[in-house]
Amino acid sequence: MGTDCRAAAFERDRAGWWIVALNLLAAANSTLYFTTQLRAGLAGWLAMNSCAPSIFVFSLGYVLRQRPLMAAGAGLMFRYGTLGLFVFGWDGMNLIPQVGHILMTVAVIHFIARMGRAGGAADIIAAGLVALALLYSEWQWNWLGARPDILRGLMDGNLAPEMFR
Repeated sequence: MGTDCRAAAFERDRAGWWIVALNLLAAANSTLYFTTQLRAGLAGWLAMNSCAPSIFVFSLGYVLRQRPLMAAGAGLMFRYGTLGLFVFGWDGMNLIPQVGHILMTVAVIHFIARMGRAGGAADIIAAGLVALALLYSEWQWNWLGARPDILRGLMDGNLAPEMFR
């Protein structure tokens, strides 16, 4: 039972190229800001600018016509871009990342619409699962971060029921 490589192919279109190009420009802008102006380093860039790697994954999938890679990127872009619309403010310097979040949301909508028309329900589900996994990991990180004694007990293998009261 082999895998049909054509099933993963994706037909590119003019609108998609524009969406990818604009998202890559936004990613380049934010990457330059964090790495040159703020001098945040690689770890700081990754911690504060999750949007850019998400855009790179999605764009690579688009360029290579790989639906699974695009699905992973779309899930990441939904998490960091679309949901970012509700996290950041809409004034001052926050307007710049919000434009990027809008572009990411347009890419996610374009991906879902194209996959829906192409019978790619599995790809839409995969993108949703990536976004769900990221939401779960965020919740998990926040929950454990608010309970350092439980996190320490988990890592040390010393969990006890009284830690949860």
